[in-house]
Amino acid sequence: MKQYANNELVLMTRRYPKLKQKILIRDSKISEKLIRAWDINHSQTEVLEIFIKEKKNLSDERYWEILRTVWILCGTIEYNDLFRLLMKSNRKEQYYFSTPEEQKRLREMPESFEVYRATSNKNDNGLSWTLDKEYAQNYASMYRKQFILNKTIFKSEIFAFIERNDESEIIIL
Repeated sequence: MKQYANNELVLMTRRYPKLKQKILIRDSKISEKLIRAWDINHSQTEVLEIFIKEKKNLSDERYWEILRTVWILCGTIEYNDLFRLLMKSNRKEQYYFSTPEEQKRLREMPESFEVYRATSNKNDNGLSWTLDKEYAQNYASMYRKQFILNKTIFKSEIFAFIERNDESEIIIL
């Protein structure tokens, strides 16, 4: 994975909503706080605290787009319940969570297919799965996970698909 300064390169959804200038500025200020928390302080905890505190002030569009980035930076098993709650939000514009290319690929997937997850717990109920068995095996080896879980899921069970770092990540709530 390429590193830029102290930040992982994280794709944004490249959507530009037509929002009032006041809202754009407010969203931007919240984004700046999150960037500083990650780039300067390298703190997942701080990123999550800022997002939780400021989420009510974000436009719906930026809520979902920034939640994607927060998930990529902080989405670990310890925070599963928190992310489940955040991802189940009834806020509008949920499609801002994924890029147009990711949404197209998800639409083109069959109605059911196999997914994989590297874990140390056979009863793991994690959110993040992958389409790529080899990726799960490499992850298990790299992070000393004991098991590779697999299951067949239906497309209707998927919250989002994220294509990054060759992971082909499927998020299942």
